[in-house]
Amino acid sequence: MQNFSKIIISGIMLNSVAMPEETTSFFMNDEDSIKALSLAKQSNTNDTEQTSNLKLSGIFFVDEQNWTIWINGKPYSEIGQHENFSIDEVSESEVTITTSDGDTITLSVN
Repeated sequence: MQNFSKIIISGIMLNSVAMPEETTSFFMNDEDSIKALSLAKQSNTNDTEQTSNLKLSGIFFVDEQNWTIWINGKPYSEIGQHENFSIDEVSESEVTITTSDGDTITLSVN
């Protein structure tokens, strides 16, 4: 019981030391909240526009050398340049691609 009390007291002391006296609130006023939501929506729209022309519909992955992925319904089985994108890396769950604009994106099957 005595050890248990020491642990609790130590935990309380650590919590009081870890928390600074001046803390920043996570809450925003209405104006800041609207700005944050607007920026988040713009960011999501830009990401969607960049990847909307490339859809990963399937991954058949045996190992790093033996795989097939389907992008826009067309199968690919090699790393490197293909049409308007380059396949950089393939794993069991996602594909890393560099677009013709030079942007690197990661696609996963939805």
